[in-house]
Amino acid sequence: MKKNPFSLLKNDESGIAIMMVMATIAILTFILAELTFETKLNKIKVYNYQDKLQARLNAEAGLKFALAKLRLYQEGRNLLEKNESLKKTVPSSALQSAVTSIFVYPIPLSPSANIIQKTAVQDFEKDSLLKGKLTVEMQSVSGFLNPNNLRIPEPKEGQENKEEDKSDDDAKKGSAKPAHQYIEDRLVQTLEEAMKKKSEEDDTFDALYGNLNAALLIKEMKYWVNAPHSFNDPERAELEPMYLSKGVTPKHSPFSSLDELYLMEGWPDDIIDLIKDKLTVHEITTIQVNEITKEQLKILFPNITDAQIEEFFKARDGDQELQEEGQKFKTAEDFKKLITEDLGIVQGSEYDEKMKEFENAGLKIGTAGQLFRITSVGEFNRATYRITAFAEIPIKPKPKPKKKEGETNPPTSETPDNDSQNPDDELTDQPKTDDKKKKAEPDEYMVPRIVEIRVD
Repeated sequence: MKKNPFSLLKNDESGIAIMMVMATIAILTFILAELTFETKLNKIKVYNYQDKLQARLNAEAGLKFALAKLRLYQEGRNLLEKNESLKKTVPSSALQSAVTSIFVYPIPLSPSANIIQKTAVQDFEKDSLLKGKLTVEMQSVSGFLNPNNLRIPEPKEGQENKEEDKSDDDAKKGSAKPAHQYIEDRLVQTLEEAMKKKSEEDDTFDALYGNLNAALLIKEMKYWVNAPHSFNDPERAELEPMYLSKGVTPKHSPFSSLDELYLMEGWPDDIIDLIKDKLTVHEITTIQVNEITKEQLKILFPNITDAQIEEFFKARDGDQELQEEGQKFKTAEDFKKLITEDLGIVQGSEYDEKMKEFENAGLKIGTAGQLFRITSVGEFNRATYRITAFAEIPIKPKPKPKKKEGETNPPTSETPDNDSQNPDDELTDQPKTDDKKKKAEPDEYMVPRIVEIRVD
């Protein structure tokens, strides 16, 4: 019987082994490719992490370098404070400009650099442990409106409600405003002017926020930073229910960052963005007249005219059209002379009165600052790491006068110098000291410290 050829092909299994081998090879090839890809991907991740770590080390090195420069600035300020003649010759603003100059690594060289300069830079880079790039910028923070100064101080024992007991007669006599009240007035004024200007420029903004009450917004800010028992203003009856209805509890403590402004319920983000750059939440005790802006000048002197503002900046920064160089203020007295005598913005007595109000709010006129914004950017290959920090150079508090034996209160400059009060003075040969002739103790600047830090 003849066999069917198709049955022979059907029973022939010699090609199955080849197919299985080819399938196995294909699967192993796919697995190998996948493992190779994962290995390369993990290798790239490791390299990226190393680059990011090196960029971070560079940025941290830049921050330490900035603090070292501020330490030199601190020593220089203390030296100037102790030497009056040197202080008049070398303004503190010049010292500030020297330490806040930008630092870039690798150090760029101009094409005209000589061989000595090139060799010095090469030797510096050879001995340096930095790998990659580094940029360190320092800026003095000149804004002096601080929402945290809206805090009402806790009354001392026996002084409860002292501010509420002040009569109108005391106000007429020129009693200094409490610090929180002065700052509140300035914040309301600043916010009203900013909103008015924006409304005139933007019809949409005017339609959305034209009816907002600037004074109430600042009251809410005051409510936010004060303890509940300290804030007893009439507006509390309106602010408290607003937070209770939304189940939100105000912080009732100082702002630690400007970003916390967005947590206030009554403040739209557009209003915060409008005034944010004019504020600071860090302690500033010096109004820098060499860095003061047009808006800040209006806060100091609300009645100043546009012509006087223009003349002020021409005197300080120079006139480009006439190619005249400006003259930076060396001392606070130079600023006073320009304001009261040269420009006639206010009279000397009014200027002194305003300065007393600022001193009461913890501010004083100066030519250099104490709060600095540090931006340190480290780079390595394609990785970038940015550190933004605020560093403060605080002033050492002056010791309070010590009580003498038998005295209930320490002596003050307000005590009248009347010989009839102590007739025994006529029998003594000891010379009298005139407290008014005593020089004020110079400020002593302390070690710089970081008060806020951000990482990008």
